[in-house]
Amino acid sequence: FEHLQQVKPLSAIDAALTEYSNEIVQQGQQKITEVRNSIIDAINTDVGVLTETFPCLSKIIGKPTTTPTEVHFMAAQNRFKFIFQMFVRAVATKAHPLVLFLDDLQWADVFSLQLISALVRDTENNGFLFIGSYRDNEIG
Repeated sequence: FEHLQQVKPLSAIDAALTEYSNEIVQQGQQKITEVRNSIIDAINTDVGVLTETFPCLSKIIGKPTTTPTEVHFMAAQNRFKFIFQMFVRAVATKAHPLVLFLDDLQWADVFSLQLISALVRDTENNGFLFIGSYRDNEIG
């Protein structure tokens, strides 16, 4: 997390997903298709919720054919957390684990922390590891 990026929610997660997307694309069309199918199987028509927030995922998923349904703010946050959990379950498997390392958590926005918390508490995801660090002397 960057101190100056605090105003942009999910900025560090977006950066990590951009790296992930680039890595999948570099592995070729077969890998892209494999990952795309896993994601679509897991979240189906809600894929637009992810690509709207993280456009980098369009490199893997493609352009969504449906527009996300508008819902109340709190419902939208809960829906997003659930969809993101399903996404991580789809891409983080025992055969292909996913490690998310985020530095400077003291600068993280509240929604990013809530999203990370939901992921680490997800007992059904055995292929995901989160590593975070922070500087206790910079906590406000």
